[in-house]
Amino acid sequence: MSVSNNSTFANGTDSPVQQYVEQFKENTGLRVFRFALFSLIILATLIGNSMVCYAVWSIPYRKPISYYLVANMAIAEILNSVCLPVMLVNRQNRELAVRAICILNPPQVLAVLVVTYSLAAIAFYRCLVMIEPNPRGPSMKVKLLTILGVWLVSIAISFPLFIGLRFQDGECKELPVASNDIYVLTKFILNYALPYVIMLVSYGAVAWNLRKRIAEKTIEARNSMVPSSCVVEAEDQIELQAAQVDEVRRFRETEQRKSVVIETGIRRGSKPESSDLEKDLLKMIFVIIIIFVVCYFPYQAHFLWVRIYNIKTYQFRYHFLMTKYIFILICLPGALHPLCYGTMSKFYAKAFSKIILCRK
Repeated sequence: MSVSNNSTFANGTDSPVQQYVEQFKENTGLRVFRFALFSLIILATLIGNSMVCYAVWSIPYRKPISYYLVANMAIAEILNSVCLPVMLVNRQNRELAVRAICILNPPQVLAVLVVTYSLAAIAFYRCLVMIEPNPRGPSMKVKLLTILGVWLVSIAISFPLFIGLRFQDGECKELPVASNDIYVLTKFILNYALPYVIMLVSYGAVAWNLRKRIAEKTIEARNSMVPSSCVVEAEDQIELQAAQVDEVRRFRETEQRKSVVIETGIRRGSKPESSDLEKDLLKMIFVIIIIFVVCYFPYQAHFLWVRIYNIKTYQFRYHFLMTKYIFILICLPGALHPLCYGTMSKFYAKAFSKIILCRK
């Protein structure tokens, strides 16, 4: 997330003369619509992620690391949304808005980095669990160190922005430490490309292992159905089928009891397995990663195009308007994530319903 797309690479060469096309002027109706949409996203992000944090921390038993990371994402998205209302400042207060953007841009970049690396950490952990299952899960120390590591890495990547933005002559200007070629490309790789590769490789490994296990289970099931060389009486076959039906019934009853324990958490000396909660989270994380790619890619592609090709003027009449909606697009995941939690996770659906209906 850059403070300005008008800054360019210092390549020591003169840029070719570019023809300027007069940009479309946003009328009052479009501006009101954009501000209303932006305000709705900010409000939904604040309310939704606050509910996520409350739901996670209200779990009375040991929490899986994935839920800690989801809460970590929610905190980062709240931080990002708190910095966004300055974008709604009107033109009469432009100097105040630019000064505020200059101050708040680095925390926004930090928040986005925390979200992306939390997603990458969840994907990597899911891959480790699939390869080497650990029923007890990582210790509390490992969980805290993981969250601390996500924040430290994010701070390290965004640190040049904290020291490299200055408000001068009514504009927010980037110092060389924040605008040089190496940092810009490194930030793109670490902010978008690396987390995406980690997610892709990790969930690719998860999918491959799942297919492998499904194939093994299928082969085992086929082998168990092969008739033996001994002659089995019809009564024995009927008894065997009845036993299988009873086993399935007992398994379903056991699963129902587990779900009751997960919901209430009041049985003494018992608690739901971490793997049950994480299975509930897996499909939801897939959708969140897709949202991440779809919402962040247009901004990153536009940013690289402007910086690498030293774009100073635009031949597309609606370019400025498009950049405003691209920025809204990268704010959208913060509002969509809680919606995904509530619709795709049984745990969050129950927790949200309790919060909304004021039930204990």
